[in-house]
Formats: sequence, structure tokens, C-alpha cells
Amino acid sequence: MSREDVEVVRAIYERWGQGDPAGELFDPEIEWSTPHPDASGLHGREEVLAFIRRYAGTFEDYRMELDEIRDLGDHRVLARFSESGRGKGSGAETHLSARGVWTVRDGRAIRFRAEPDRP
Repeated sequence: MSREDVEVVRAIYERWGQGDPAGELFDPEIEWSTPHPDASGLHGREEVLAFIRRYAGTFEDYRMELDEIRDLGDHRVLARFSESGRGKGSGAETHLSARGVWTVRDGRAIRFRAEPDRP
């Protein structure tokens, strides 16, 4: 069990919740994949940070909450999280629950795979 890995992931979500993309916690060669059409197969810190900024920038009152975090072993961390906000253009309220598996090495995230959370 690696408490350090869990704390890195926890810090990422805490910072996201404060509007900070937490870029220094990502490895320069991070691999990133989510179901979002603009975020499948991203590679490298700069691509990931550009996506995070674009995505969060589409919302008013964007909120990120970490619902559960668990060490999976082998430097992998499961995070269940919720995002919510109001679309800047539409004003529509949105809420998404998702889960992601992070891989952490030497205090930085090297891989992130996310998908919608299913009960």
C-alpha cells in the first residue's frame, strides 16, 4: 500500500476543486484517456493541462468533489469523483459522477484512465 500515491491523487482533486490544474503533479509524459471526445489518448503534461483548462472554462460555478479514494496496489489509485457546474453558454446545470484509475510514480501521475461511474 502506498499512502504517498493516494496523497498525490488526493492533492490533484483538492487543487482541481480550487480551480488549480495542479500541473506539477503530472509527469511530463503523462498518458490520459477519458470518454470525453477531446480527451481520449492525450499524451504529455501540456496537452493534458490545455484540455483541463478548456474543459473547466466551459462552466460557470465549476465544482469538483472527490467522493472516494482507494489504493489498488502497484502504484494505482482508484478515485470516484463528482463534477458539477452550469454551462457558460447555455446556463444548463450539469452533474457527472465518474471513476478514474491513476498510476503514480515518484510523486507524479503518469497515467489516468476515467469512465462514467456505474453503481
